[in-house]
Amino acid sequence: MDWSFEGPNGAVTVRREGEKAVCQAIRTAGNDGLYKAWLHGAGGRILLGTLIPEGGALRLRRGMEVAALERQGIWPPTGAEVSLAYTFAPESPPPPDWCWTDCPRRLVEDPLLSRSLKGVKRALLKRDMEGFFLALPWSQHEPFPILPLFCLARLEVLAGGQFAVFRFSRQGRPEPLHNFSEVGENRSTT
Repeated sequence: MDWSFEGPNGAVTVRREGEKAVCQAIRTAGNDGLYKAWLHGAGGRILLGTLIPEGGALRLRRGMEVAALERQGIWPPTGAEVSLAYTFAPESPPPPDWCWTDCPRRLVEDPLLSRSLKGVKRALLKRDMEGFFLALPWSQHEPFPILPLFCLARLEVLAGGQFAVFRFSRQGRPEPLHNFSEVGENRSTT
């Protein structure tokens, strides 16, 4: 039995060969970043791997045990995708009044929030007289940054990318964004 799934970033095919599922992914070659392939099932999704240059395209071939996929709720497949995992594009300059920060976890007071930010290496920061905005890179294919503050985030496009924007007091305590008219509003900086 064969399955074929196409998306904007490439195609994934799955073929059952005995007790194995042979998964192949392909996309046109480019120098814009690293791409990963995912296989979806009723129980979630599983990473197939990273596509590598081969024969003028980016490709991946992986064999997996059907029994293992069944245990994880991925068999039979319901979908698949190729997604951009890391971009090679040059870093965009920050928007006016914003700057890049390399250690956002030092800005927050709460230990749980600090642990949530452990894996975040770069973020955008904008200070004003009442506190600061923290914009964390966001992708629908990755865990949400600062999951405990999910309801307090506003999704914005900044510096050419998707960001989850949060508001904090000067002491690093979370505040609702709805108290502030616009994230991008010009406020005096301290």
